[in-house]
Amino acid sequence: MKQAKDYQLKLSEPELTRLGNRVLTDYRNALGDHERRIAKWAEYMRRWRGTPDAPLLGEEAKSNYPVPLIRWNVFAQWAKEMDSLFGDDAEIIAVPVGPSDYRRVKKIGLYMTWRVFDSMKLTNPFCVFVLRKLLFGRAFAYAPYTRDTYDVGGKEVIDYEGPEFTPLHPDDLITPVEEVNTLHEFSHVTRRYRVTPDQLLQGEEEGKYQGITANFESILNASRSRQRREFQGEEIKLEQDLAEGLDYRVPLSSGNSLVVLEWYGKWRKLKGKDASEDSIKGRELRESDWVVRFLLDTNKVIGVQDLAELYPMKKNKRPFVEASMVKDGSYWSPGLAEMLVDSEDEIRVNHNLGTQAQQFSVGPMIFFRPASGFNAEKFKYEPFMTVPVDNPSTDVKVVELAANLEAVAIKEQSVLSYVEKLTGLSDLALGRQSDRPNAPKTARQTVALLEEGNVRISLNTKVLAEDMSEVLKHFWELEYMFTPEQMFFRVTEDDADGLFPVHDGGSMLTSEDRDGRYDFRLKFANSVYSREAEKEKTLARYQLDLQNPLIAQNPRALWRVTNDAHAALGDPNFADLVPEPPDEDMPVNPKEEWARLQQGEDIHVNPLDNDELHLIRHMKDLKAAESDPNRDLDAMKKLIVHYTQQLDQLQHKKIMQAAIEQGLQQAQQQGPLGGLGGGQQPQQGGLVQAPPPVQAPNPLAGAQGELGGVGPGAPQPGEMPQ
Repeated sequence: MKQAKDYQLKLSEPELTRLGNRVLTDYRNALGDHERRIAKWAEYMRRWRGTPDAPLLGEEAKSNYPVPLIRWNVFAQWAKEMDSLFGDDAEIIAVPVGPSDYRRVKKIGLYMTWRVFDSMKLTNPFCVFVLRKLLFGRAFAYAPYTRDTYDVGGKEVIDYEGPEFTPLHPDDLITPVEEVNTLHEFSHVTRRYRVTPDQLLQGEEEGKYQGITANFESILNASRSRQRREFQGEEIKLEQDLAEGLDYRVPLSSGNSLVVLEWYGKWRKLKGKDASEDSIKGRELRESDWVVRFLLDTNKVIGVQDLAELYPMKKNKRPFVEASMVKDGSYWSPGLAEMLVDSEDEIRVNHNLGTQAQQFSVGPMIFFRPASGFNAEKFKYEPFMTVPVDNPSTDVKVVELAANLEAVAIKEQSVLSYVEKLTGLSDLALGRQSDRPNAPKTARQTVALLEEGNVRISLNTKVLAEDMSEVLKHFWELEYMFTPEQMFFRVTEDDADGLFPVHDGGSMLTSEDRDGRYDFRLKFANSVYSREAEKEKTLARYQLDLQNPLIAQNPRALWRVTNDAHAALGDPNFADLVPEPPDEDMPVNPKEEWARLQQGEDIHVNPLDNDELHLIRHMKDLKAAESDPNRDLDAMKKLIVHYTQQLDQLQHKKIMQAAIEQGLQQAQQQGPLGGLGGGQQPQQGGLVQAPPPVQAPNPLAGAQGELGGVGPGAPQPGEMPQ
């Protein structure tokens, strides 16, 4: 196996003991401070899994149905967000930060789309991440750079190399009680996870742990306890265990494992000799960001690393990403469970009350005389049942109870309307026919309600997009630091659009391509409703375009609108049947030419260009670029060459124009008989006099120092192009 670089800090035994005590103290104190929050989240987990309450003594036969209000609203919002994130037409768009990053922005966006959707296989883990965000209000994921390998015949095979994304259970990330905005602002955070003895040995080979081999006997003995749940801090997991019908506390069938506390916090380094934790003279004044791994079962530190060495080019060096459902200024923001728990209780009570009312109406109340012979213990109300009594008219009295369920239905509708106002998830938004008394009666009313409902739901979508951008930015920073010099990724020639070479169904992302600053945003997939609405708009636009002579007489424009119509109808292969016609030789706006050069494209002069207008605009762009500290030198060089070509074309046009004018003058002077009628003779040699050279500004003046590599044929300062 390839030996990883060892970033372990070699500390003395007393220093390791201090670190271990600090980790354990921070962990225990944080758990104690978060008891109320953990208890609330355990209740939300119980509601999500639908575990019913145990009935009270004597009420076992009463209705105890848990109305799944929280579950159906979480499922609805969960499905909407996952469809937006990972729908068919979702993609990642790179947004360049620097001016020289534009030329590679398409390639970077396609690479990140492949990495997230195909290489990382992010759909399933992100599904868990989004669910926990909606249920609890905030979700976390562990996201370091990883290299997963396995051996085949003694040869190492790379199964996956790239960013990792592991959603964390709410019990497994412990934070202090501090007022912060992001996870990276906490003074310390602790990730709790389980490992096997073999995983510890492998981690030691990879440089993640230290001292495993030397203490392996004690580690192996501690792992045999089979305990899978901690007595404090895993209450949410215990609720999940109860719903699963399993007991993870001390299972008989589980394998060996141990608990590791991975502590991310600040620690002052020793200057030289040993000193106490609070010593000012013996330690550095400024704190360092460290990660300390503490084996809880053996009470021993098994790894210490400096985050500045592990992630030297990241601002936020803790390898975590997070997302919250509501941006209300609080860190532990509410989720759907917290918003709906009271409404679910109210609907549950109302529903069970209605059920009991129906039971009373079906089974009547009976009064009887004890001496009549009526056996109440054996009596069960059934059809065609007869019971002998002495005198039915006086010994037994049946009281009929009429159940009025109208009030129950009105109460349920009222509570559900409150829920819809709170979440924005109405029956129409969920694709169901509305059962409200004020349901829309026409298609226009239905569309209006859907649009207004989308405004509320779009708030959640905007928050999700911002959190997703931070996640993608974190992935890219890991790619920039750790990805090999060349990284192969899958991309088609159509997607590349000729901007970079594609071979064997993919391309290579080089270190030069990654040498830029980018932000990322996720282009959400369109919903089914949006796609249908867009299809109708496209077909209506297509009918109008066919009647427009500007489009009907332009083959390329007509091909484009036809291709769009086929794509809207679900046929993306129209181009395979009818190839796109070539571009017509039309002039391009000089402003657009400068933009194309900055994006890395090539431009050419066109005979139909207004050359003087192009020269003026190009000179203006060059002057503006010279004063820009972030100017694109390569684009400026190409623009100077284009300027020279444009000037040559203008000179050539003037020569041709002068020749034509002089030829016409000679023809007029010679008359219709070819000069027999008198007039001036042609000039000596029959040659046409060329006009003087066109005088235009020199684009190289003042910029030769930076742009001197234009080429041997480029004009020099002080002289005009020939």
